[in-house]
Amino acid sequence: MRYGDFLSLCQRSPLPVCRLFGDVVLPTCHLNPYEAGDAYFVNLPDFVISIIALLVTLYLGFRAHRRLDAVEIALLLTLFSVCLVLNIAGADFIYVSTVKANRIMADGSFASILSIVVSTAIVFIGFGFMAADTAFGISSGLKPKPSDPFYSPGLFTMYLVFPLVALVVYITAQSIIVVKYLAVRLPLIWLFSSLVCFAVAQVLLFVASKKICTGSNGKIDGAFFATLLDSAAVFCIYGFWTSITEDDTEEYEGGFKY
Repeated sequence: MRYGDFLSLCQRSPLPVCRLFGDVVLPTCHLNPYEAGDAYFVNLPDFVISIIALLVTLYLGFRAHRRLDAVEIALLLTLFSVCLVLNIAGADFIYVSTVKANRIMADGSFASILSIVVSTAIVFIGFGFMAADTAFGISSGLKPKPSDPFYSPGLFTMYLVFPLVALVVYITAQSIIVVKYLAVRLPLIWLFSSLVCFAVAQVLLFVASKKICTGSNGKIDGAFFATLLDSAAVFCIYGFWTSITEDDTEEYEGGFKY
């Protein structure tokens, strides 16, 4: 597979980004619709798990307000809730990756919030324009050539490579800060559990989706497991956050050390 070529990826995996190239390339294994009266659900398992994940996310957001410095985790849960709502609605959505490179800044401080908002806006606007330009040829600079309609190295970098770089930076920065400045180890279990969930989700989505679809006779594919494990990864990040923050109903006595 060439760097920047989406053809083989779109044939193997039900990626939302593939719709930017039109309906000329679809996964080689199609899901069979579920019938409920006059209604048809193309991917009912993913629909159901998205609703459950959304309810859990809303509950965690409610729980988060009991703790100090809850602004950043609230932003994360809000963004993830938006992604789940769009997934439930059947719409394509953009993965927004933000890197909080320095947790030494007070969580919830103006500088901390500004860094998240600005980085998120830059990624969202940049990726949004790149996606629109790829699909509609706004500037005629990113739209694939007719001779190579699925080749888009810029979109490939932004959609697949950048999130991995952001993830590595985040995991590395958080590990150093937790070990060096907080001198604790238990939060790392949450952090690396999140990493494992995310990694397995990508393997099932990009590598095993076709086999899952074929083996289940078109009843389920890798998207279901990706939603399930991506949700678990976010919930583990919540667990990581609770293990390094204070509960405002209790007096902090260094109880997070392990």
